[in-house]
Amino acid sequence: MGHLRTVALDLLLSLAILEAVQCSPRVQVYLRHPVENGKLNYLNCYVSGFHPPQIEIELLKNGEKMTSEQSDLSFSKDWPFYLLVHSSFTPNGKDKYACHVTHETLSTPLTIEWDPDN
Repeated sequence: MGHLRTVALDLLLSLAILEAVQCSPRVQVYLRHPVENGKLNYLNCYVSGFHPPQIEIELLKNGEKMTSEQSDLSFSKDWPFYLLVHSSFTPNGKDKYACHVTHETLSTPLTIEWDPDN
């Protein structure tokens, strides 16, 4: 019985250590299709490698929040989480688009602009 308690305690300590590991998010902003001004496309913000899982992700058009959809929260085998947030839009060469991410590992929120030339 003592061995079982030791194993259970080791498992609980491992989970506590796993939960204590924090990882900052990596952010990629890209389109589903090659950019063509005046043609419907989809703006994607892929956020990966973060832990803990609580995160806020917004797509912005000229600094204003866009209506968007979000994938289910998923995780890799070593527990970092990832999400995809996307929105349909029609690029016009004038408007500025970005992904705004807030996570407890970031001292200030991260805003990554979509660069139509990349």
